[in-house]
Order: sequence, then structure tokens, then C-alpha cells
Amino acid sequence: MGILMARDEKRASQIDEHQKRISSLESRVGHLTQSSEGYLSIRRRFLDIYKRDIKVIEKLKSLKAIREGNLIAYEGDALGDAVLFDRDQRTDRSIYRELYGLDHQQVLDYHSASNDGGLFLVLNAHATVVAQGKPLPDDLKVAFNSFLAKVEEYWLQPANEPNTPLGSTYYTFWKKFNEQAQV
Repeated sequence: MGILMARDEKRASQIDEHQKRISSLESRVGHLTQSSEGYLSIRRRFLDIYKRDIKVIEKLKSLKAIREGNLIAYEGDALGDAVLFDRDQRTDRSIYRELYGLDHQQVLDYHSASNDGGLFLVLNAHATVVAQGKPLPDDLKVAFNSFLAKVEEYWLQPANEPNTPLGSTYYTFWKKFNEQAQV
């Protein structure tokens, strides 16, 4: 009987070790996907298109990159775009801040400290709307800025947890966002 228990404990330990490795590998695959050159090229296009079409900057050096790209990115990706700035593949930091409301380094820091996806959902949604070039309704701007203020204060707390200060602003943002989408 003791031998069987020892085998079961050994198997349970092996299963735990395999689950930890699988989790680690899944995380690494996610990071590799985010850092692949093809993916980063798509993210560059998103920022270039916003800069070209919405900001109307005359001396845009990145027009060539827009023309050469064969994919068009229409949605924000705060983390993917932050990697471009972190690798010095982009230098127009004000564009990043206009789209996401935070500095790229803050986004990387939040990502490193937390696995909460709620923050990134809000940032990406905001960037997607801003990049369309339509004026943001005041109540959506207020909801987004309130959310960012709470992120600064409660940044280790999950964004989508109800009945918390951060969660309250998270759900207010989505309510205003959905109202705006129906207009």
C-alpha cells in the first residue's frame, strides 16, 4: 500500500510540474507572438495610419511603410504597440499617449505586474475609437479618464472586479462605450 501511495504522490508531483511547464510555455508563446516581426509590422501600420489620416502630419516618413504593408490594422493593441516603442522602432510617443492614454512604459509595467486583461480591453477599445477619427463624446472621454485615474491608484487590482473603485470605472467606461456604439 505504501508503494502505491508513493507512486501516486510522484505522479501528482510530475503532473504539477508538467502543468507549470505548460503554463510557462503558453506564456512564452504569447510573448513570441507579440514580438514577431510580422505582428509588429501590423502594429506599425495601425500607428502610421492613425498618424497619416487623423493627425494629418505633412512630413510623414512612414508613408512608405503604409504603402508596403499588405495588412491593415484597424484595432488598438496597447501591448503590441508598446513593444514597438520599447524597441525604439517608433519614436512618436505622443501618438501612443493619444491613442491609449498612458505612456508605453506604463503599459509594459502593468503587463509585467499583472495578468489582468481588463485594462488592455479598455485601452484597446479607446484606441480603436480614437483611430477612427471621429470625435469622442464627452461622457466617453470622462469615463476613460476616470478609469485611467483609478488605474493609477489601484493598478494591482483586477479592472473588471465589481464593487471596487477600479471596477466601477471599468463598467462605467463599457456602458458609455456601448452607448456610443449604438449611436
